[in-house]
Amino acid sequence: MNHKQAPWQRTFESFAGPGIHNPSDMMKVSDSDARQILPELAAVKWQPPAYVGEGRHAGYSVCNAVDAWATVLFHAGRVAGFYVGSSLWIAKPHRGKGLNVPLILVAARHRGGTVLPPGVVFQGYTAAGIAAHRSAHRHAVAVALAEGLPVPAEVLREIQPVVETVLAAAA
Repeated sequence: MNHKQAPWQRTFESFAGPGIHNPSDMMKVSDSDARQILPELAAVKWQPPAYVGEGRHAGYSVCNAVDAWATVLFHAGRVAGFYVGSSLWIAKPHRGKGLNVPLILVAARHRGGTVLPPGVVFQGYTAAGIAAHRSAHRHAVAVALAEGLPVPAEVLREIQPVVETVLAAAA
């Protein structure tokens, strides 16, 4: 697999891995699971923050670890979410704001255009996790198209039904 692509240059399966075909609630990262991971993040050295956005995303930043496959969403200097290895989590007060999209995409750019950490070939997802990753991937493709970047034909074919549904709903 080429790990030097942008997320929008990959099909959804190449972006998220074959785990998208078998969702399971067993893959959910609970708040209790997150509490076990959070202390490990205190010792991590972070790269400069990536732009998250304005409006409901104002005050947030996303940073990749310097020497690990970890990406963290910060708010007011505190961890509000993370993508560590294969574990994606956002704290309750920060859910429902669409912050999963920038968190997933910053992690994917750090990992070479895929959310799979190097050496991982299968990553599990809940149904909600698949939806979050699909939303992030579609966002990446939409931004690439808006910027006039060449999106591979197989990616365009994959998202064509979504585009047709959106256009039909807008008509």
